[in-house]
Amino acid sequence: MLLTRKTSLAVAIASLCHLPVLAQVESKADEVMVVTASGFEKKLTHAPATISVISRADLEMKRFANLAEALQDQEGIDVFGNTGKTGGLNISIRGMPSEYTLILIDGRRQNVAGNITPNGFGEMSGGVMPPVNAIERIEIVRGPMSTLYGSDAMGGVINIITRKVTDTWNTSITQDYTWQQEREFGDTHKTSLHTSGPLIADTLGLAVRGSFYKRNESNLTAQGADGRELDARGQSKVDNENYTFGTRFDYIAIEDHNLWFDMDLSRQNYDNGTPDNRKLSNNDTATNWRGYADELRYENRQFALGHTSQVDLGVWESSVMYNVSETTGRTIPGNPNRPSGIPGKNVKDKRELETTNIVFDTKFNTTIGDDHYLTVGAQYWNASMTDGMVSEDFEQKTWSLFAEDEWLITDDLSLTLGGRYDHHDAFGSHFSPRAYAVYSLSPTMTVKGGVSTGYKAPQVNELHSGINGITNQGTQITIGSPDLKPETTRTTEIGFYYNGEQGITTNVTLFHNQFDDKISTGTPLYNCFSSTNPNRPGCVSYGDNWTQDTFSQQTNVDEAYSRGVEFAFAMPLLDTVNFSMNYTFTETEIKEKGKVAGELSDTPKHKASAKVNWAATEQANVWLAVNYRGESRRFNGLVEDLTAANKAMYDAVGDIKAYTLFDLGGAYRINKNFSVNATIYNLFNQDFRKFTAYEYDGDTYYASQYSHLQQSTKGAILEGRRLWISANYTF
Repeated sequence: MLLTRKTSLAVAIASLCHLPVLAQVESKADEVMVVTASGFEKKLTHAPATISVISRADLEMKRFANLAEALQDQEGIDVFGNTGKTGGLNISIRGMPSEYTLILIDGRRQNVAGNITPNGFGEMSGGVMPPVNAIERIEIVRGPMSTLYGSDAMGGVINIITRKVTDTWNTSITQDYTWQQEREFGDTHKTSLHTSGPLIADTLGLAVRGSFYKRNESNLTAQGADGRELDARGQSKVDNENYTFGTRFDYIAIEDHNLWFDMDLSRQNYDNGTPDNRKLSNNDTATNWRGYADELRYENRQFALGHTSQVDLGVWESSVMYNVSETTGRTIPGNPNRPSGIPGKNVKDKRELETTNIVFDTKFNTTIGDDHYLTVGAQYWNASMTDGMVSEDFEQKTWSLFAEDEWLITDDLSLTLGGRYDHHDAFGSHFSPRAYAVYSLSPTMTVKGGVSTGYKAPQVNELHSGINGITNQGTQITIGSPDLKPETTRTTEIGFYYNGEQGITTNVTLFHNQFDDKISTGTPLYNCFSSTNPNRPGCVSYGDNWTQDTFSQQTNVDEAYSRGVEFAFAMPLLDTVNFSMNYTFTETEIKEKGKVAGELSDTPKHKASAKVNWAATEQANVWLAVNYRGESRRFNGLVEDLTAANKAMYDAVGDIKAYTLFDLGGAYRINKNFSVNATIYNLFNQDFRKFTAYEYDGDTYYASQYSHLQQSTKGAILEGRRLWISANYTF
């Protein structure tokens, strides 16, 4: 019942007030606590949003190189809809494309302003995360949360909560290795470290974290396609190394006031071959330099300073974050024998792609009487971006005010009302409200639901008036659209939760998400220097070096929806055997200029996961998991609108094929300090390299059954049977 929740408000305040370097005692397993949905700690079932949680114990039993892989078996989430050119995956929540997911680490936004990973490399921005032994849990909010977090929180929010600094020194080292049975796939290995403890007892604490990940190159051959090699841009992954290093200081100068500093550095390296044998782009020629160096690198440098203070009325938290993200290995494309068309730049010169984000956040939590828990706050965001293709920097500033109140109307019913006002210096103001109710039908049954809104501001480079990028393998420029408006969503949902006394838990959520003002390609502008039809009426010019027929630009024209059902269930089968499963149904549709134009994203309609876990002894457990992913679209748009060539392919292979995978794993704790995990993934060695031959216009072509290569790769070429072994040592 909600009667206990009145006292839980005071408990939440108390948990924030007590600020020693010591990490807090974990909540009971049947009372999972979360912070992302309301900004303060609450029971998961009573939080005003649809949330799931992945614990550190769950993460330690998984093989993952990035955040997307860690989330792949969660309801409402799909990560195999498309693959980036580096082989990384993208996160889609409730059928929304990946760019509408906001990533947080300890509540601080990781999404940056400006596209510094253009042309199909967007997955690099989410390619690294804190090492597993530095993570306490991952909270996943499905549905928009712009009321609390502002721009980008349209599809949902993923918050990585790191471990607190401890009052005694402890260290955790993890080493893992993946051996591929199918040797065309590259092996991987990863080393992770986390250490934490006091420098000055009860006053100053330190945590240090770091990791190194190595992925060997894959050299895949298409099965059923006359021995053809698969493309390295997403299908056959290139050699990759990732590095992360971070540190945190916690300082308590006086009681109830905690000052902290956090630094995080990361780097990703990808092999791109040589000019006559490129891997992530087409090969360079004497008259066409594609714009890529021999190695592609993504770096992120983040520094944050903050405080948490208990004052008479409540808890005050503030922080300022300075973040610099940069892509290197991109160059100025074009004909090396001609001027580049960019002032001060020559073809083959380094192309800077860097964004700097300074974010100040402040938030105050307090109680008003016995029945209200109030959160108020503000944010200031100063962002700039440099692109070597453009002679001037892009800049934008945003400030925001927000407030949210949880009102305990009765012992069984609570209502959360909130709103956020954002002011953007380019497009003006935007307001994001939400209303959410939670009702306890009984001690074991809870129903909750409401209406939430989200928005996404156009990228800083999208709002630029003039050249803002390059496309078509370095042969065409793109231009910005300064009149763009924010994209918006409105989600209505209702969920039912059951937590039985016999360990049976289940929940089902129905949702409908309305998506308006989607940014899409608008009416192209004629190029005055077109090589085929110059000087047409209304044409524009960006220099005679660019001879494409038209310049594409973006506009707010589209609307879309996603709707579906999320279901999860868990129960004990025996004293030592537990069963859990989840299922997601998702349906999406997009309209262009008022006409139905296909599906919104590459999310399948049906997705399910199930797992049986056996605690064989106090030291060992064994588990079997099965994951199903249904068909997903091969082409954007409607089948009847396909070109003749694409229609011939579709008739031969259809959509991206459905599949079911089985994994078998286990864990063994040798002693209190040393434990091992091992998993056989793709237990029955399903082959995702299968291609189908078809005829078109008198020639033979081949199409992948599980992926489709175009500007980005739809679907994924998953690895065959492989053995993952992980060893962890703590002291």
